[in-house]
Amino acid sequence: MRVIIAGGGTGGHLYPGVAVAEYLRSREVEFLFLVSDRGIDREILSRYGYEFYEQQITAFKGKGFIEKIKSLFRVFLVSLKVSKFIKKHDKVLLLGGFAAVPAGIVSIFKRCDLYLHEQNSVMGIANRFLAKFAKKVFLSFDNTKNAAGRCIVVGNPVRKEFKDFKVKDVFNKHIFVTGGSQGSRIINNVVCDAASKLLEMGYSVIHQTGTKLYDETIKRYRENGIYDDERIKIYPFIEDMAEKFKWADIVISRSGAGSVFEILYSKRIGIFVPLKIAADNHQYFNALYVKEKGAGEIILEDEFNPDSLIEMIKKVENEKESYLKALEGIEFKDSAKLICEELLSA
Repeated sequence: MRVIIAGGGTGGHLYPGVAVAEYLRSREVEFLFLVSDRGIDREILSRYGYEFYEQQITAFKGKGFIEKIKSLFRVFLVSLKVSKFIKKHDKVLLLGGFAAVPAGIVSIFKRCDLYLHEQNSVMGIANRFLAKFAKKVFLSFDNTKNAAGRCIVVGNPVRKEFKDFKVKDVFNKHIFVTGGSQGSRIINNVVCDAASKLLEMGYSVIHQTGTKLYDETIKRYRENGIYDDERIKIYPFIEDMAEKFKWADIVISRSGAGSVFEILYSKRIGIFVPLKIAADNHQYFNALYVKEKGAGEIILEDEFNPDSLIEMIKKVENEKESYLKALEGIEFKDSAKLICEELLSA
C-alpha cells in the first residue's frame, strides 16, 4: 500500500502532511507528496528527505468568467500529468490548498480511497465538493462551518518538535513575530513602527519577515532608528520555528490553521491578525476559536496599528495568568496518529 499526500503552496498547508508522513515513516509505509512548484514546498520536503513531485499549478485567481475557465483548464492539464503518479490501490490524503485539487479529481476517476483533511474552521467550495467522494473527512476544529462528508474531528497535525511544550513559569517579555512562510507586510510594518515603544517596555523581539519582505522591513527598522539592537533580531525565514516558540511568551501571527495549532500546542499566548481577504474569512474564525477559549486575542487588520498592538500587549501582560491557565486546560488529540490509523485500517 502507498499513500499519496497532496497539497501545499504554503507552509501552513504542507506541515500537517509532514506530521502525517513522520508517522507513516515510523510504520514503514510508502508515501509520495504531490505539491505545488512554489519554492517553499521544495525547501520543506527536501529538508525532511521526503519524495515529492511538483505540480505546475497556481491558485485560482480572478472572479471573471474567462479567468474561471482558464483556472479549470489548468487544473485539467495538471490532473492529466498527476494521473500517472496515482494508482488505483493508492490511498490519497488531500491537505487542502490549490495543489490538492488535481489529485482529488484523479482519485475520483480512478476510484481510489480518498481522504480529506479540512484544516480551517470554514470548509471551502473545493473541499465541499471533494468531501462527497471521500471515505473520511478529517476536521481540525470541532465547530467547522459548512462541513460536508463523513466527518471526524482529529485536530490539526503538528510536527513532533511542537509536542510536549509546557506553560512557561516566568514571563520574560519575549515576542516572536511571524506572518507565516510568505510573510505579512502589515504585520511587519506595524511591529517596526511599534518597536521603539516595545523596547521601552522591556521587550525583546524575534521577527520573521518572510524572504521577499526582508529588505524592506530592515529598511523600515532603520528609518525608525533601530539598527543593530541585540534586543531585536530579524530573519527572512526561520527553519526551526519550535525553538523560537520555546523562547517566546507572546506570538504575533496570522491565523492560518497551521499557525493557530502550533501556537496552541506550544502553549504560548497568541495575538492574531487574520488575513481579511482569506476565503470565507476563515482566518478570523480560526482565531476566534482561540479567543473563545480565553487563550489568545484578535486584532482585525483594519484596526491593527502600533497603538492597538501596544495596548493589546499591555492587556496580555496584565492578564497573562488567565491566558496561561486557559492554554494549560486545552487538550489535544494525536491528530497524525488518528489520521494514519484511518488510512491504514482498510
